Amino acid sequence: MTVSRAFTRMRSAPRLFVVFGVGALILASCTAAPTSAPRALGTPAFSISVPLTNVGCTRNDVCVAVGTSSVSVGPNAVGEYASPGGRWFHLTLPPSPSPVVDAAACSGTTCLFGGSGPRSDLLWLFNANGDTVDALTAPPGGIGIESLACHDLICALVDTGVAGDVPRLSVSSDGGRTWGAPTALPWAKGEAVTTLSCGTLLACAIGTLSATHQFSLRVTEDGGTTWSTRPTPSAWTSLRSLSCAARRCVALASEGETSALVRSRTFTRTWSSLTLPAQANTLACTTFSTCFVAGQRSNGAGWLARVHDRAVTTVQLRYVPTPLLGAACGTKVCAAVGVTTVLSIPSTL
Repeated sequence: MTVSRAFTRMRSAPRLFVVFGVGALILASCTAAPTSAPRALGTPAFSISVPLTNVGCTRNDVCVAVGTSSVSVGPNAVGEYASPGGRWFHLTLPPSPSPVVDAAACSGTTCLFGGSGPRSDLLWLFNANGDTVDALTAPPGGIGIESLACHDLICALVDTGVAGDVPRLSVSSDGGRTWGAPTALPWAKGEAVTTLSCGTLLACAIGTLSATHQFSLRVTEDGGTTWSTRPTPSAWTSLRSLSCAARRCVALASEGETSALVRSRTFTRTWSSLTLPAQANTLACTTFSTCFVAGQRSNGAGWLARVHDRAVTTVQLRYVPTPLLGAACGTKVCAAVGVTTVLSIPSTL
């Protein structure tokens, strides 16, 4: 081989290396593994004798979970709260004989928990700034709060009056510390309230179930003076986790054996629907377009998914052996609870 030919081959070698290198990079980009599904770890609750059932998250991303039990051999009410970083701590609850907590709603840096005591409304206020829970004065004459809703400082509750079968609506403009006079809802006599939300101080929507399991959705836009029935799809058997801001509403609808995330831009006049791949028990949203749905798989294990517009992304869960019963979102953090499990995740998960 002449020196000139050998030099020519040596000069060609780097070019061949570059060609093969670029080709390998292109091939790698075409065959790269898909992005893995988001993951989240459950944390055992501090108490295993009292199930956690209700959870809320403040706008400054402190989440709080509460549960009550009438059959516990120890405490009959337990609570814990999570810092924005996701670490959970014990929470001391107000002393109360046989408390029952059925509802939660948050506003700003506080959360309300409502339910019943012995023949009375029970209303607690969690303050994220001090990590404390205090008993509040509920509207007079109630024997049990069925539903709570807050948006900014506007809060509303539905309780049952002393007659025992006529629900009442009360509204607060200071985050639940004081309440206006209750307004009776005679059209809901004997019915169970499944959901409540107020988009403004005057505009509220209430879903109810009759004794024969007939679902109805009614709205007021004058603070409860008049109510009208909203037609809903015939497939809906119930509506839960309703959340309205101005005229935009998001909720969970049951459609026989399936669950659907439903949205309205017309304050419940019309809806769009997205069928979910598992049974959803609860819903929490950071925006109109982005929500977390929590529930259970067919084998009874917990299930969680993030829904953005119409895209559903299932979150891979570990150490969540039972169904998720409650969910809530702050600004950047969301939380979910099962009977003996708490879960704190970034809202951008």
